[in-house]
Amino acid sequence: MNQKIFQVNNLHFYFRILFNDNKLFDLSFSENKNDLMERQLSLKINKNSSSKFAKEVQNQLNAYFTRKLKKFDIPVHIEGSEFSLKVFKEMSKIPYGKTKSYKQVAEKIKEPKSARAVGRVSGSNKIPIIIPCHRIVGSNGELVGYSGGGGLLFKSYLQLLEKS
Repeated sequence: MNQKIFQVNNLHFYFRILFNDNKLFDLSFSENKNDLMERQLSLKINKNSSSKFAKEVQNQLNAYFTRKLKKFDIPVHIEGSEFSLKVFKEMSKIPYGKTKSYKQVAEKIKEPKSARAVGRVSGSNKIPIIIPCHRIVGSNGELVGYSGGGGLLFKSYLQLLEKS
């Protein structure tokens, strides 16, 4: 497994990606670089900061945060149950600047009574932003839950970024 830690232009968050065979396995971010580095020691990950793939992920995140990219084109590796994979696939279809409720996602995957399960899957997303779990909201449109760094405040920031 390879990793890269970097900052996105004009954003004080640090990002860490884990990748292998030109597929993204994990995207983590934090205001504190040390939070990301501590995990790297425990995982015994190889450093690979010169990878073309890693540079492409960084470039696409830079473009996203400067509103120049609306849809990521990064191959990802996702594991999970059949249900989880359906949720991640449906989540990835939510257009830039739009939101859907957990219930709407459940209905789209033909599991109308599984809104809470959709929420659990969304909370387990290891590739936030690229798999846009920030575009899922509660049934009243309220912000609820966010598995990415920065919590609900960052989820709100991502939604505002996309709507402006």
